[in-house]
Amino acid sequence: MRCFNTSGPCDPRKHYTLLREPLLRQGKAKVDNGRFFTIFAPRQSGKTTYFQLLLQELQATYTPIWVSFENQATSPKEVFYQDFAHQLQQELAKYNLSWAGSITNKTDLEAFFEQIPVTKPLVMVIDEFEGVPESVLSELMHTFRRIYHRKEYSRLHAVILVGVSTVAELLVSSASPFNVVDELEIPYFTHEEVRELIQQYVTESGQVFEEEVINAIYANTHGQPGLVGGLCAHLVENVATDRSTPVSMSDWYITEKYFLTRRFDKNMVNIVQKARQKPDLMLKILFNEDPIPFSVYDLDLAYLFAHGVIHDAAGYVEIAVPLYRKVLITAFRPIINGEISQYVSAHDTFQEYVTPTGLNLPALLTKYREYVRRRGVRAFDTDHLKEGAWHYSLDGFINFFIERLGGQTFLEVPAGRGRTDILIVYQAQKYLIETKIFTDQSYFQKGKAQLADYLTSERLDEGYYVVFSNKHTEADQLYFEEDVNGKRIYTYLICTQFERATDLPIPPEGKK
Repeated sequence: MRCFNTSGPCDPRKHYTLLREPLLRQGKAKVDNGRFFTIFAPRQSGKTTYFQLLLQELQATYTPIWVSFENQATSPKEVFYQDFAHQLQQELAKYNLSWAGSITNKTDLEAFFEQIPVTKPLVMVIDEFEGVPESVLSELMHTFRRIYHRKEYSRLHAVILVGVSTVAELLVSSASPFNVVDELEIPYFTHEEVRELIQQYVTESGQVFEEEVINAIYANTHGQPGLVGGLCAHLVENVATDRSTPVSMSDWYITEKYFLTRRFDKNMVNIVQKARQKPDLMLKILFNEDPIPFSVYDLDLAYLFAHGVIHDAAGYVEIAVPLYRKVLITAFRPIINGEISQYVSAHDTFQEYVTPTGLNLPALLTKYREYVRRRGVRAFDTDHLKEGAWHYSLDGFINFFIERLGGQTFLEVPAGRGRTDILIVYQAQKYLIETKIFTDQSYFQKGKAQLADYLTSERLDEGYYVVFSNKHTEADQLYFEEDVNGKRIYTYLICTQFERATDLPIPPEGKK
């Protein structure tokens, strides 16, 4: 039986694989037209699988070869050309062909493509193209331009550059034949493609996925191929190992928690590493209500974009993959904020936060409001976190109590800037808390409608809306109960204007 691939390109004989035939036809059409084009996308987005499948499609008509510039960025020019020549000779050997010359400079390279003894036009894929040394880049692009415009003398019919950086970063020379419009985009899987991939497993194993699990996989990955494969593999290989029972949402929550806290997933580790290079900007992207205009001419944004952390959403910055946003929020969370000892007194029994039918969230959120009022600015880790302090304060508080009560909390990131939700699972029941920063009445009211819509998608009848405001005081109405679009919304405004921080002890129960 095949398996879900979690590393390297997919082999349809070994892995569940989407052939994506319309996309293959696009690539083949560009090759047939003799184009020199590019495939640039973040790591683990399916590039290598795609071009290897494309090369197989081209075998009948062309002589496809594949080289890689990985680990060449710091190589001297002569070492680079030596390695390039070695790889080209290895590829020719697959066709029982050889070439007696050597490549030490751009002239030799051009001569190679004029003299190689192939009977079918040559198509070359260069993987990890951003690894080309800076000392070679300009002359290499001029050589390709010269070949492109003098194809009657060359056996090189088409070239495909593959990498993770943006075209604008590397193909800066006006001499480049790789026009930006010839970039081939490898989109993430659609919802239907995720379903199709999982169905391959279901057909072979007999184990079904609950529809809600398929929806959760797509909603959290937006079809990012590496993440889809990784999540599915963990679900069926480590969690839902009994093939006679469906893969359920309980299995999904275990897998999600594992990916966010324990798994060293190469894809997500890379995203976190790149994001940590721009911490202040990342916290604004994660938590600010105000949109940030997207521009590749902003060096920090261009860096995050090139590495797949953010993307351009109709002219504004957005983190495209919800699981990335979740793991980034988790990664920036302070491990110890010194406030846990302030959550409860010696007399807390935790029983006031449960009822015979479930959680008493109103009591818990009232407790949080009292905690913030008593601790003032110390309730927020403002020394280390400015933009996300409000989120981490509530998240830490809620998680502390829910864990003590035997439940679990999960971070949710529905569409909408500045929104983070806390999903609580307790005794098979779900509770949803949406958090926001108050900016004005329009956004405040809009948030209620957004929460109502999200409750509908989660099939819940009521939800909790916690809004942090430095524009309200204790004299304002800070609690609301209302029906919004058929859902019961409980709103808690948390005042964040403080005259001073306090170190008052926690009052005993009954003496608040």
